[in-house]
Amino acid sequence: MKTFLDDRGFSIHDVFPLKDGQINYSELVPGVVKAFHRHQKQTDYWCVIRGNAKIVLVDESSGKPEIKVHCIGEQNVQVIAIPPGVWHGYTSIGNEKSAMLYWVTEKYDKNQPDEERLAWDHFGAEVWSVDNK
Repeated sequence: MKTFLDDRGFSIHDVFPLKDGQINYSELVPGVVKAFHRHQKQTDYWCVIRGNAKIVLVDESSGKPEIKVHCIGEQNVQVIAIPPGVWHGYTSIGNEKSAMLYWVTEKYDKNQPDEERLAWDHFGAEVWSVDNK
């Protein structure tokens, strides 16, 4: 397993070695936005298993950004499928860190990473704000 620790949180990659794909675990501290990136081949399946998180998906396949927001976690357990080509990222909701267990359909290849990145606020910082209605 490969572990990573930085000021955003902690991650373990390839938790259970599989022939196809990879299972990863990630913790994210409150106040951090981990976004945006997308893949050309890989599909991601995200499940928040501790705490809660706001997930933002942006699909530009129609020519203009279509933004979808999902709030998942302990109070709303579900798996979010993120197909190739869709920009995605997440942030913890509340004052606790969130923990995500996720499966990706492709193993990470550091020599040819299937990943493009954008700034966390590329589609507007307001997509990450909390709606206080």
